Amino acid sequence: MVMSGDELYQTRLEIRFLKETITALREELEKENIGRAGEIQKALAGAHDEIKQLKDTVNSLRLAMEKMAIDHDRERQRLLAGHHDEVVQLRQMVNAMRQELEKEKISHEDEMTMIRRTDNDEKQQLREAIVVLRSRLEENEKG
Repeated sequence: MVMSGDELYQTRLEIRFLKETITALREELEKENIGRAGEIQKALAGAHDEIKQLKDTVNSLRLAMEKMAIDHDRERQRLLAGHHDEVVQLRQMVNAMRQELEKEKISHEDEMTMIRRTDNDEKQQLREAIVVLRSRLEENEKG
């Protein structure tokens, strides 16, 4: 098929128009790809910043928790030492009171022993006095 000059011109114009359209679409697609790549880079940079902030926050919280654990252990040790001192003092006080009670018990037992001894001595003296008085009475009755 042979084309006329007009048809050839129209075909060439159409080919040129299609080439320009393809070039324009290619440029637009490249711009869009570049724009997307920029957005992706921005998103990645934002994600990296957020990750860094989260890591910093995690590290700060970890350090704070470690400090709290150390402070807690120190406070626990202080309380245990205070408790231990108090227990030692209470045991010493109980021992002192026990010793005092035993001294009082011994003193009381000594006092009771002395009272019994005195009581027995008195009873013995009274018995002896009764015997003496009875014998005098019997002598008086006889004589």
